[in-house]
Amino acid sequence: MVVKNRAGIFLALLVIFFWGISFVAIKIVVDVIPPITMATLRFTISWLILWLFARITIKERKLPSKAKRLSILAGLWGITFYFIFENFGVNFTTPSQASLLISTVPIFTIIIADIVRRKSSSVRLYLMSFLSLVGVSIIIFSNGFDLRGDTLGDFLILGAAVTWGMYTLYVDKLSEYDNLLTTVEMTKWGLIFLIPFAAVEMIMERPDPLKFIKPDVVLWLLFLGILCSGFGYFIWNYSVRVLGSRTSSNFIYLIPVVSVISDSLILKNIPSIWLYIGGGITMIGVIFGEREGRKEEIKEPG
Repeated sequence: MVVKNRAGIFLALLVIFFWGISFVAIKIVVDVIPPITMATLRFTISWLILWLFARITIKERKLPSKAKRLSILAGLWGITFYFIFENFGVNFTTPSQASLLISTVPIFTIIIADIVRRKSSSVRLYLMSFLSLVGVSIIIFSNGFDLRGDTLGDFLILGAAVTWGMYTLYVDKLSEYDNLLTTVEMTKWGLIFLIPFAAVEMIMERPDPLKFIKPDVVLWLLFLGILCSGFGYFIWNYSVRVLGSRTSSNFIYLIPVVSVISDSLILKNIPSIWLYIGGGITMIGVIFGEREGRKEEIKEPG
């Protein structure tokens, strides 16, 4: 169990690293490819990789009807709705601000879980979650606060945070089924639901497809499709199963830390001392929140 938990923590951190950089990648790609079309291309790549891997490694590839229904709902919330909100949000706001708002996912996950399960979390878990959010706020708002052109994007990103909280609950219910098969299934349905929106977007915006094949755009799109979505979703779902939805969701607070660092390296932004102060506070909240979340899940019956 200890080895499994350590593996879950390591893999969760690896995915957070990819997802932290993804905000910069999305910002670069949506400047060329419309947001929903970009999400559709991203998950086409992701689904193909996962599908091929499943065909090679798994002999029995059938899921029960219940697992399929849950996968459809997980794909709808965690892929279709989430990336429509996120891609449009990042298009309007900054990657740093978007990463801050996405870090509210654990809060929404706790609220939704408490409503669905009709229970309350411990005061310590709420306090650690709040502490992490304070640290993240210091990082993001260290250079000022300006919502003049970002308000719409901010609300869209908050919408993405809510949909991810819903997605996490469905992934929890899929824990008894094969991780790879359910990931393939939910990716497939998330992609299917995206296609009609992308078709409407292409008709309305009429972008130049030749711009889609610019080398830097292709590389960032492959990064998003392979590492952030295909590989990322697979190992994130594994981490949720091992650590539990509440504990794993606390790692999402680290996304803004990675986003700010990737901004400085890729977009040449110089980090301030507030980055390190906020990062330290965030880490304290994540570590103690993770421990508190694990204690609660051990106490839960079943």
